[in-house]
Amino acid sequence: IGMLALHDKQARIRATPCPTARLGVRARRCRALVQRSGATQSTTPEASLGDSKGRDGATTLPQPANEEPNWGEELYWDWKYDSQVCYRQVGESGPALLMVHGFGVAGWHFHRNWEDLQRDHRVWAVDLLGQGRSWPRHPVPPSAGLYYSVDTWARQLEAFLEQCVGEPAVVVGNSLGGYLAVMLAARRPDLVRGLVLLNATPFWAFRPPRGSAGSRGLLWAALDRAVDGSVPVPEPLKALIQRHWWDTLRSPATISAMLQVVYADKSPPDPQLVGRILEATQHPGALDAFTSIVLSPKAELSFDDLVDRVSCSVLLLYGKEDPWVRPLWGQRLKRRLPGATYLELSPAGHCPHHEAPRAVNRALRAWVGALEGGRQTEEAGQGSQEAGSGPGLGLGLVLGESWEVEEADGRVVRVTHIDGRPRDWMEWLDLAVWSVLGRALGAVGN
Repeated sequence: IGMLALHDKQARIRATPCPTARLGVRARRCRALVQRSGATQSTTPEASLGDSKGRDGATTLPQPANEEPNWGEELYWDWKYDSQVCYRQVGESGPALLMVHGFGVAGWHFHRNWEDLQRDHRVWAVDLLGQGRSWPRHPVPPSAGLYYSVDTWARQLEAFLEQCVGEPAVVVGNSLGGYLAVMLAARRPDLVRGLVLLNATPFWAFRPPRGSAGSRGLLWAALDRAVDGSVPVPEPLKALIQRHWWDTLRSPATISAMLQVVYADKSPPDPQLVGRILEATQHPGALDAFTSIVLSPKAELSFDDLVDRVSCSVLLLYGKEDPWVRPLWGQRLKRRLPGATYLELSPAGHCPHHEAPRAVNRALRAWVGALEGGRQTEEAGQGSQEAGSGPGLGLGLVLGESWEVEEADGRVVRVTHIDGRPRDWMEWLDLAVWSVLGRALGAVGN
């Protein structure tokens, strides 16, 4: 949910808390739970994403207005920094999917997706450290060197795939989760079978990377001496952020207003969703985590540099009405990944998986089915698939084709297969500006 600040122990939840919370109980160890190295599924994809609506077989039903959503059974995995990482795992067979949430929410944000996908996929949804219900058990000493940064979260996902999933997976990421999915695929291609990006943010953090002292300047050098972004954060700085920023950002009114901005549906958000977001602000380490997120450094490589290192197949599923990661950003990404399949959903905003789950699931299921089918064909020696090209042709898609999917609440979402070319003068201007900038930066680099 983008720039929401959602971590402090003094917040009071103003909606029904999740009844499945078991923060003090350590669940079964993950490896024993989920090692299913022989699990397979039928690799026959749906005939075409363009078939008439209603053929996707989705079983998601509308939630009664006052009924608690099924946030999923919570399991816990021990990781670095004496932390417990919360995750959910559903499904008994089929391709492995790892779902990575955006900033301010948690793995439960995919609950509308896994209810359907668990029929023919094994789905993991993990809470990033310092968000949701993934936290160190005790206050972290300075010697631990904990930064709530993209580098820490990427290492968390690497370890989670190795120790909990136990095999390469298709990684599905929204917003910050999409950024991390790209980072993971660039750094550890052996762990990622494919990428599904849901309005992935192309930027994160403003502080220069650690170790780049020569280009950081006097301001950053002075800031490094005062505070480096690790926890624990100095108390005076935390107090300053809490007084002037944090308490406003984490209020129910601000969160509700922000949800109405980033979702295409402008009706008042579900109070249970707002309450679930607010819940994380109760944790004693929440303000430390938020302050560290604000002050932690960027990754060593830019998003574009990471994208250029991605070798697996990619599906772009982008909500057209996103006010933050606007279609311009999707087009830029498509230009860097010309072989990716690009599907645009409308009406849908920054979190299409939550706002249009049937449309997202239908596209994801067919794409993963074609990906698995193409891989089996290649392994059998009957053909080959160009790295990074994506299985788009296996879906029976035609560029420019649109189809409709009816969601559980009756809304109709149009899905369009696009090539990423500009469609109006603003998008053409963006292409021209970024082309000039790209050439200029390339000349400087050379």
